Amino acid sequence: MKNTAVLKVANFAWFQGIWWLVILFQNNAVIPVLALIGGWILISPKRTEDIKLMSAVFLLGTVVDAVLTVCGLFVFNQTEVLVSFWPIPIWLSLLWAAFAGTVYHSLTAFKGRMVIAAIAGAVFAPLSYIAGAKFGAVELGTSVPRAYIFIALVWSVIFPLCFYLSNRFEAKQAQA
Repeated sequence: MKNTAVLKVANFAWFQGIWWLVILFQNNAVIPVLALIGGWILISPKRTEDIKLMSAVFLLGTVVDAVLTVCGLFVFNQTEVLVSFWPIPIWLSLLWAAFAGTVYHSLTAFKGRMVIAAIAGAVFAPLSYIAGAKFGAVELGTSVPRAYIFIALVWSVIFPLCFYLSNRFEAKQAQA
């Protein structure tokens, strides 16, 4: 996939498709989401960087959302756990990996703009979680305004951190 605009649009649509799958179908979406992530890796022009970033953000996001769950901000239906030892639903961890798959592609406008990335993370990430709650994928353990503030604070750090990590992986790949 050589055309940059087509790649950006395809990557954006790919992530939106994954978001809807996990929000609407949670555990039932795991296999299709794994297939979509694998498919993206196959066609990605930055395959190595994507794999590294997706792996790192999969773990980072799992820890972040596990902490927010332990703190009571998120409440998940624990009757349908797919991976018993995993601290959050595996579909949510996969969503983090898919999100990382957008950093080198459809989210490049934020590259090198850490303040703008922090603001965008603080504004838009809470909306995603709140929408997920409205669709029943998660319960918020507090009021929507309070949840928005906590998620905004977290994502004002996480979103720029993803770009920092992407720059590190890209630099190491260039040295190799």
